[in-house]
Amino acid sequence: MKKWMLGTVLFCAVQAANAEDVTVPAVGYGDTFEQAVESALGNAIKQVNGAAVATRSASPKAYVQVKRDAEGQASAELNAKRTEQNTEGGLIKDTVTNNEQSLNANASSQAEMSSKTTVEAGVGSTNDVRAQGKVKGYSVTKQECGGSKGCMVELSVTIEKFEYQAKTPKLERDSIAIVTTGKLRRSALSADMRQSVTDKLVKSGRFTVLDRSNDDAFEKENDFLASDNVSDQQRARLGQAAGADFLLIIDLTQASVSTRVQENNIDLTGETTREVSQSTRASVRYTLVEAATRAVKWSDSASFASGGNKISAAMEQFQGKMVGDIIEIVNPAKVVAVQNGRVIINRGMGSVKEGQVYDIYATGEELVDPDTGEKLGATEEKVASIKIGEIKAKVAYGALLNGQLESVAKGSIARMAAPPAEPAKKTPPKRAAPPKSDQKIDPAGGVIL
Repeated sequence: MKKWMLGTVLFCAVQAANAEDVTVPAVGYGDTFEQAVESALGNAIKQVNGAAVATRSASPKAYVQVKRDAEGQASAELNAKRTEQNTEGGLIKDTVTNNEQSLNANASSQAEMSSKTTVEAGVGSTNDVRAQGKVKGYSVTKQECGGSKGCMVELSVTIEKFEYQAKTPKLERDSIAIVTTGKLRRSALSADMRQSVTDKLVKSGRFTVLDRSNDDAFEKENDFLASDNVSDQQRARLGQAAGADFLLIIDLTQASVSTRVQENNIDLTGETTREVSQSTRASVRYTLVEAATRAVKWSDSASFASGGNKISAAMEQFQGKMVGDIIEIVNPAKVVAVQNGRVIINRGMGSVKEGQVYDIYATGEELVDPDTGEKLGATEEKVASIKIGEIKAKVAYGALLNGQLESVAKGSIARMAAPPAEPAKKTPPKRAAPPKSDQKIDPAGGVIL
């Protein structure tokens, strides 16, 4: 009887593991006492920590060709063809421990020397059960061994169960992973953009940002933690990597700075002038996908064109737009309190700037699409506007510009106000040409104004 007690290796952020001793009853069966105890210990580990089950079913067909030799003895040739199907199970508590595959083909035949008999025989299957745990001790509470039925034991088993707990309190934030795609995904600009967007999202305090850019380093750490060089407490940190709620896919489709050189020759002086000009062109497309359903929550693009080498300005503009859109779609700013005549919103350093104006909206009835049943949000009514003044790490304070403080409630939505439109440039009226009768013609030619 074979057993596999392995763990899947996945590394996550630094975590602490707290161990707790759990005592459970377990029953085991086997041909011998030792096998029955081993079976019971495995079952106890599965009860406490669960098990990963891989089931493989086989439908072998064995064909036996029987011949009669000169001495009348029967000899068999066995040719087996097997078709197998593997099915992976999830993490469940299972007490199946059989990991043996057997293929038995027995044929007894009386045949003439020239006769042939084909017999179908043998059925095989296997269940791979994988569990991991540490047995602190056990005691035998019941034992029934002897006879043709083998041995049965009942044990009281103490298992060391690890409770995984992060060093920082768990925050109820949406998690997001950022990846780059497209023809420029391996460029330094794409890498810098991904890192800058990561920094801005982390500083916003609205998301738990997951690292997907250092897989090689994590893989090396996995190998080390899986080795015998670390304690069980440290090994308990494995397998706790978090999955993302959202995936931000960035495709930097264009990023270039063109340089134009023009030389001018002056025939009269023989001089040559040289003019150098540059222009920047950049564009990006970004998509926010809900990981569980693969539903596209938001998709947009942005472009940048300017004279000179302004590639840094283009990247900064793209990053600000992406982060602003994502936060607004997933988690819009809200009022957390109204104190001392000021409105406090849940946006801090890196998310807002001093002097920005936010409109405050009170929410009302929830809207539902009658055709699809999809929730469309709630009705909104603008009740006030504030101007950001003091900015803290996670919150910002705004002074009331218009509206009544009594109308601003905790939970109201805050949206950045659109900047005021620039006033139209005034152009002087064109001077009408005087009629020909009023025009004075110079005898030497030309018009006297």
